[in-house]
Amino acid sequence: MALAVLGAVVSPGAAAADAKPLAGQWWFSTWGVNDKLWPKSKGQGVTVALSDTGVQAGLPDFTGRITPGTDFETGSGNGTTDDNSAFGSPGHGTYMASLIVGQGGRSGFLGVAPEAKVLPVVAQTSVSIAKGIRYAADHGAKVINLSQALPGACPIDMQQAVHHALSKDAVVVAGAGNDGNGSNQSMHPANCRGVLSVGSVDPQFRPWEKTQRQSYVKVAAPGVRAGGVGPDGKHNPYFSGTSQASALTAGMVALIRSRYPEMRNREVVRQLVASALDIDAKGRDDRTGYGIIRPNRIFIGDVPKTSANPVFDEYDRWAANHGPDAEKPLKEIETPIAWDAVAYLGGLGGAAVVAVAVVGFMAMRKKRQGPRPATGPGQGMPPAGFGGAPHPPQGGQQYPPQPGRFPQQPQGAPQAPPPGRPQFHPPQDR
Repeated sequence: MALAVLGAVVSPGAAAADAKPLAGQWWFSTWGVNDKLWPKSKGQGVTVALSDTGVQAGLPDFTGRITPGTDFETGSGNGTTDDNSAFGSPGHGTYMASLIVGQGGRSGFLGVAPEAKVLPVVAQTSVSIAKGIRYAADHGAKVINLSQALPGACPIDMQQAVHHALSKDAVVVAGAGNDGNGSNQSMHPANCRGVLSVGSVDPQFRPWEKTQRQSYVKVAAPGVRAGGVGPDGKHNPYFSGTSQASALTAGMVALIRSRYPEMRNREVVRQLVASALDIDAKGRDDRTGYGIIRPNRIFIGDVPKTSANPVFDEYDRWAANHGPDAEKPLKEIETPIAWDAVAYLGGLGGAAVVAVAVVGFMAMRKKRQGPRPATGPGQGMPPAGFGGAPHPPQGGQQYPPQPGRFPQQPQGAPQAPPPGRPQFHPPQDR
């Protein structure tokens, strides 16, 4: 299987990087990271924005790799600590950063793009995630990783933020969601137009049983037992999820963008999709999209010169329909009240009819927009699996237990994440 992803047997004289991954980092051999990718690129010169809980930047695993970012939840701080206790359990952002830029440090755990940099953005609500996407694009991020998922259609402000990021030549990557064997709801940001949404697979390229089954899934990447390094600096090898698949994909995009700085975002995405290995149902499927990505195919030029680009094709259709409204603030593009129709109704039935028409219209608009999440610290509920409503037990731990904070064996029926709060894909032992 690993050789199928590489596309060729590793030659005896292939150059290898000095640093060696841990034995459990199976995606290194699957992708030929040491032998095929690192001799050509380690991500130098590329910034990956990480919308998450922050990153514990002082760990030896991150020496020189974390640049100050921002915190859209508390309104203060630069994202270089991962102690977001107001929203539940910390640690998720640090785990994701280790998959991308881990230096080995004390843990020995290596990221796939060790010479890239991570820009941490603390964002855990829908509104904050949208702000974070814009911030990342405006601060030079060429890759934006969103290992987060909230049920429901893509909010217009988030879609506008993605549009802004794409106009700045960023590639936006998101985990597909971790509830494919449950309610399997459509999740944003993964379902936003222009986002490269990623499903999770195991070392045998079998889809992870919890990866979302949705039409928006475009590709797959390693995500089962991917592990990571937490804020305590310790390596945990048992974590699985589409969060990990998204972070590893973002790392691969960083390698590609470092190797080919002139390649625009839509061409990067096209080549990733075109070079993917079909691994599940024949053709595109709802769990792995077009297949597991094969970045080495891009490095050796073994990619069709022209092919469809489903990610940007969907985005282009959205942008064409919205035209100049795509960058306007939300309040400027909401459907206006049809006052001519109201006046007509008023002439027929008087003030009572007018009142009914206006109230009905406002109710419909409110329903279309959906609930606006709380944005301040301490408001609402923490995300599932982060010290609040737990995910259902799956026969293994979720996060390293800490007294009074993380239940090891959650009980009761599964609870959906509260509106506006991300399902953060907490890693789970498969």
